[in-house]
Amino acid sequence: MGKQLLIVIYNNILEEEINSVISKTKINGYTIIENVKGKGKNSDFHLGTNVFPDLNNMLLIEEEKSKIELLTEEFKKLKEKFISEGLKLITISTEQDNQKNNNRDLR
Repeated sequence: MGKQLLIVIYNNILEEEINSVISKTKINGYTIIENVKGKGKNSDFHLGTNVFPDLNNMLLIEEEKSKIELLTEEFKKLKEKFISEGLKLITISTEQDNQKNNNRDLR
């Protein structure tokens, strides 16, 4: 079974809930990028300014497809609970032996 990269972009006010999902699903490796600015399709601007003070964070997790599917279901529940806060899920295949994929492990 192949690996996938899950990208979760979320209002930073959801940090505690996001960490709870990570803990519940026993994810050991991930990256969080803080203070991500932007505007969602169904949300207001998140720019960290006086006019638009909210900011987003971005969570990156690469795991087996089955684990990503479990995470996605948990994050969808969170999204339904906090509809107005903004939470976007993006999944990308990271098959390293796929010749069309240019991702490289730089270790």
